[in-house]
Amino acid sequence: MARIFVVDDDEQLLRMVGLMLERGGHTPTLISNPIQGLESIKADPPDLVILDVMMPGMSGHDVCRQLRIHESTETLPVLILTARAQETDRETALESGADEYLSKPVTSQELLRNVNDLLNRPPRHQAPINRPTLSPMLIAVFGLSGGVGRTTLAVNLAIALRQISRTDVCLLDLSVSGGQASMHLRLQPRAGWADMKRREEPDSWSTIADLMVDHHTGLKLLSAPTMPLAPTEPDGATTHRLLAHLRENMVFTIVDLPPVLSEAAKTTVRQADMGLHVLTPDITAVQTAVRTDRLLSNLGITPQQRSHILNQRTSETGLPKQTIERGLNARIPFHLPYDAQQVQSLTQGSPLALRGNQPGYGSVIWRMGEALWQKVQSGA
Repeated sequence: MARIFVVDDDEQLLRMVGLMLERGGHTPTLISNPIQGLESIKADPPDLVILDVMMPGMSGHDVCRQLRIHESTETLPVLILTARAQETDRETALESGADEYLSKPVTSQELLRNVNDLLNRPPRHQAPINRPTLSPMLIAVFGLSGGVGRTTLAVNLAIALRQISRTDVCLLDLSVSGGQASMHLRLQPRAGWADMKRREEPDSWSTIADLMVDHHTGLKLLSAPTMPLAPTEPDGATTHRLLAHLRENMVFTIVDLPPVLSEAAKTTVRQADMGLHVLTPDITAVQTAVRTDRLLSNLGITPQQRSHILNQRTSETGLPKQTIERGLNARIPFHLPYDAQQVQSLTQGSPLALRGNQPGYGSVIWRMGEALWQKVQSGA
């Protein structure tokens, strides 16, 4: 009767649910990896999806959120099937975009009744999103101290902006010595911006678009070169043309800049609508940030707007925020807390922002994303 995808990392339960569905006349596709499951669902949407919640790499709630931000799957019926049976679990499932929630163990009759009810329901209503005027935003994530978490911030912010805005978002990794953005996203790009000059039309948008790789969220990555280049690459003129194309075709462009004041970095900061200057709460990083601010000011290089972002990379307390603000002579609007899950997140290629507006690092990233999205919508 219906094509149903079941995603659960428990192979035994997966087979059991599949057998129940077959006996009910349905055609199940059984998938044990949630990330592969999400890709399969987007590539060939079934009639209904059944998701477990607790899975490695990506939870069922996260899979459901991703389905709701893609046009081809935003109305797809989703049933959450999990061992968690508290009322708060049901609320969380429905808030993530699920249509129905069942707790394990479940009988064949109960499962089929809910599946058939969902299949017979009218498609969920998606209110049209009116975006008459959007002002594209170029965001430069920079800082001359190494190891302060620029790439982690850039990747998570790009993910959050894509999920919040549901618009075209590109992450540009301008590192010349093997950038880390692709590793954070578990992507394996075969080319990047450095390959533009090898194409017949190196400065065309079609060339740039062809060099991008897609993340399963819909985020686009224009990656760093796979082999190290000279620190003078790309030059200022090439960077200017590249950013102009991205501004014209993307709503958000987030540029992860290396910790050097190259021509590419200066061009990017100068053209940026928003500069995010990242530092950690230690004396060396703060002193470097103060000197960087002074140098950029002396060179007349300033983005239209700038914010200092304090990133707590370790569990150690570090300098108080108020002390750092006095040293910078600037307010710090966002303080990213230490999150012990960052290491696991990087290992799994699953940025914390994929988990939605969760307490800790992710919630601050989402607040940043929501503030930037409001600016784009208002044209501020």
